[in-house]
Amino acid sequence: MSIEGTYLFQGVGKDTLKRISEMANEEGHAAGTFLFHAGDPAEYLYILEAGRVRLRVGEQGYVAYVFSAPGEVIGWSSMVEQEQYSSSAECIVSVKVTKIDKNALLPLLEKDAPSGSTFFRHLASIIGRRLINCYRATVSVHGERDPHSYG
Repeated sequence: MSIEGTYLFQGVGKDTLKRISEMANEEGHAAGTFLFHAGDPAEYLYILEAGRVRLRVGEQGYVAYVFSAPGEVIGWSSMVEQEQYSSSAECIVSVKVTKIDKNALLPLLEKDAPSGSTFFRHLASIIGRRLINCYRATVSVHGERDPHSYG
């Protein structure tokens, strides 16, 4: 799958998409390696092409999420003004990703405001879905204890 086919980049202008494709690098990683560790500088956005990546949080390395579908976004912290990754991304099996440098991507999206708006709207949707999944997982483990809504 190319970045053109991923949800995150759907609706981005053709010229901008072409430039993003030119700056993107495909990488392969062996099982057991890490794309990044919690605390590393958040410099890259990754798009999963093939394989499975486990997102781990906390000192105990609790599994927070497993990426397995082509087109899934890994390392979105890099795009939302986070200095460091908040989790670690471990390759469960051999993985192929597309890696994009945020320092090249952000100025490009700023120059093309409609494409930037589309990109960040899609990113917000991705983050929102993951947050809802976290809420559901928490409720399934701990039960509903608080009647307040957080969404």
